[in-house]
Amino acid sequence: MVAPRWIVPTLIGLFLALAGCGGGGGNPAAPPSGWEGNQARMWKQDVDTSQVFQNMQSLSKMGILDEEFALSGGSITQEQFQKAVKRSLVELYRSNPTIVDSLFETYAVPELENVELGSDAVQGGKLKQKLLDKHKSAAFKAIDEHYEQPAIQEGITGLPYPDSLRTEENSGDVEIQLHVTESGQVDAVEVIDGTHPILDAIVMKAATQTKWNPAYVTEDGQQTAHPGWGRLSTTFPAPR
Repeated sequence: MVAPRWIVPTLIGLFLALAGCGGGGGNPAAPPSGWEGNQARMWKQDVDTSQVFQNMQSLSKMGILDEEFALSGGSITQEQFQKAVKRSLVELYRSNPTIVDSLFETYAVPELENVELGSDAVQGGKLKQKLLDKHKSAAFKAIDEHYEQPAIQEGITGLPYPDSLRTEENSGDVEIQLHVTESGQVDAVEVIDGTHPILDAIVMKAATQTKWNPAYVTEDGQQTAHPGWGRLSTTFPAPR
């Protein structure tokens, strides 16, 4: 849900005014000290925003795969099969598309190459769900043996919920995407799905203080930390 159209420009102006106040003091909707922000994003002043804000909506948006294809008849090629499995791992890919795709090619593809694809593997222009689930699990396991996604240590607690915004219209989930550095610090936050501009900003600011374990790639028994992305969802309940 969103605020009425005539209110949004006023709220955006208020938010930007708060953002320019040098950290917002005790205002729960203003970026913290050392951060900048707008209606949908907050970021540390020294980060490269072209790198930390990535569209993770789909593998095509990530630049990993073309748009989804339809399978004609009942047949499927090995390449199409691998693409279907890869596309099913979109949530894993969101944690670091480049690293996960490299691991997919190195460790998951050998698991998939030997799968015998019969004439009954396709239904309704797609790989049968039962078959897809089976090999999605195998591919995930192959990657998971060498990769850990960013994992949250300390989440959002004590989130303020202004009485003036406790309405049915403003209630709902705020989903955010966070960029996590190699040291587990959050340096960028973005609203993926929101409710009200001020509530979204409150969640973003709170998310800047969350603590994470970074992504890890394991090779030859050694773990190396990498930056990555995580997601959080917070619910603002409707008034009773």
